[in-house]
Amino acid sequence: MGRSSAEQAQQNRARIVEGASRLFRERGVEAVSVAEIMAAVEMTVGGFYKHFASKEALVEEAAGRAFEDAGALWDHRLRAGDQTSAALRAKLVAQYLWPRPGRQCPIIAFAPHAAGEAATLRETYGTGTGALLERFFNTPGNEADLAQADPRTLLVFAAMVGARVMGEAAGDAPWVEVLKQAVADEAERQAGWGATG
Repeated sequence: MGRSSAEQAQQNRARIVEGASRLFRERGVEAVSVAEIMAAVEMTVGGFYKHFASKEALVEEAAGRAFEDAGALWDHRLRAGDQTSAALRAKLVAQYLWPRPGRQCPIIAFAPHAAGEAATLRETYGTGTGALLERFFNTPGNEADLAQADPRTLLVFAAMVGARVMGEAAGDAPWVEVLKQAVADEAERQAGWGATG
């Protein structure tokens, strides 16, 4: 019975982390309460404190989970098929810039909280974002140290994230689409698909 209880506790904790990760990415850390998280996973607020000392402790774990999930997704997309590294990146850029609703990138979702007073989250955020950057430039057949990465590839990564941030903040303003398209075009140009220049 003890083993079953321990397994159930692990499953409950995992449900809380997963639910929090989803809600934080959808609405932002500050906009989600512990009560809302627990309601979303159909558990009581009192049960929260059996698993976490504070909301901050949950935020850190949920952010780590979000970065792991994003990393697995990026690995899948950046290692699919036998295309060139630049072609795989161009596909990821296109998918990243025009995401499905509710699929918030952890780089964007957790940035405001990590930039604030949350020093513990800052380390998790830095590690997670750095890992996604490494995946972006370090595709199969293109393994290199970040210091040797093509600066154009790094600029596409930064522009991709920046364009999506502005797009989410400004909505469907015409200039947002122009900006996103410019980033996608540059990724395609690097892949040899798009316009020359």
